[in-house]
Amino acid sequence: MSGLKSERFEIEEFTSYWNVDPEKFKAKIADYANILIAGFPPMGNVIPYRLKEHLKDSEKIMSLYSYNFPPMVEAREDEFEIPHDELWYSEEKRLFCYIGKYPETEYIPKSAYKPAEAVAHLARAHGVKELYTVGVIMPSQGPFREQRDEVEAYIGCFEGSKKEIPEGMKKMTRRNIGRYTIIRKTGLLPGFASQLGIESYSILGVGNYPEDLRACARALRAFKKLSGLEMEETAEIEEMFEKSAEAVEERIQEQIEKAAYKGEGVGAEPSQYMYG
Repeated sequence: MSGLKSERFEIEEFTSYWNVDPEKFKAKIADYANILIAGFPPMGNVIPYRLKEHLKDSEKIMSLYSYNFPPMVEAREDEFEIPHDELWYSEEKRLFCYIGKYPETEYIPKSAYKPAEAVAHLARAHGVKELYTVGVIMPSQGPFREQRDEVEAYIGCFEGSKKEIPEGMKKMTRRNIGRYTIIRKTGLLPGFASQLGIESYSILGVGNYPEDLRACARALRAFKKLSGLEMEETAEIEEMFEKSAEAVEERIQEQIEKAAYKGEGVGAEPSQYMYG
């Protein structure tokens, strides 16, 4: 763990450690109206990750650990480290980027509820006025099959949300999605945040298959429009997503052709898809 070192290091259900001086950081942002964007596996996390990579002044301010994360250590450059989520901040954009790296433990609902609650409280404590989670959705899913409009992203609005939905997006309501839900932290985090007085949204970019990185480009464009943030950096990120999607599709097509030639099943193995 870079940055500040603690005399005692331990991990509980959800534990945060600062990577910067907390008092100096809190003083610096005391008068700012901040925005937070958060993404979680399998696809949503690539969006805040790419944002923090392209924002020149972004810094890692906090590492967040949990004993519900996978029991392993991972290689980072030439050293290993304990699994953790990351919180980055750009002072120029007044933007927090929360990068969730690990999926929830399916059979322990608390492993989704507790982090969502904790991050919502962190957001309120650090001047976040608007919070967005980003993910992907496929038009082949449930009620979206019947909708004919050209939609780049579907928007889940939470209690207290006031924004008009821009052109090219569609607000999700009980009328148009029925009993379908936004699952795990992508839905729970804005749910908790809205109860703390933070204007909150969930943005789901439309893709054609589960690992479609074009859906990430669409969710990113929707976030930029809905938040009103001016970010020239997003054009380069969107192009990166488009090129990555093309590479994935070429690889899938090769697998289809190879399987057809051999008379086998069609499609790539899940491990061959790129998650970003």
